[in-house]
Amino acid sequence: MRAILLATLLLTACTTAAGAPAPTPAANLPQHIREDLAQRDVALREPGVVAAAINETADLGAGLRVRPLEVLEDSRCPQNARCVWAGRLRVRINVEGVGEREVILGEGVVETPRGDFSMVAATPGPWTDWPEGAKPPYRFGFRRA
Repeated sequence: MRAILLATLLLTACTTAAGAPAPTPAANLPQHIREDLAQRDVALREPGVVAAAINETADLGAGLRVRPLEVLEDSRCPQNARCVWAGRLRVRINVEGVGEREVILGEGVVETPRGDFSMVAATPGPWTDWPEGAKPPYRFGFRRA
């Protein structure tokens, strides 16, 4: 009888563990990083902002389409560190019908024949304590100028 009871308990434990939903990656992040990601996601959804990840296209309207290709530099000072220089986020992009350009988060306007735009938001933010393998892929927010 004890063997049957033990086997039942072990099977129940295995079933519960296998049937339980996998925790979301954000659930394993420190609270300050989760809050920062939430704020950055809000910035990517602001009116007039169009978000795109690497190799996705942001359609800014009137024929202006931008596709991030590569992060060239992310030297932004982590929010939980002290830095002499604030750093920057540089991204190589393709402007449809125009060619490749470089944009820097929060700096200046990119002028094109199809209209002007800037990169106004990006996620994830810089932190020194990202858990191993938990940093989500970059997403960038663009807005017509």
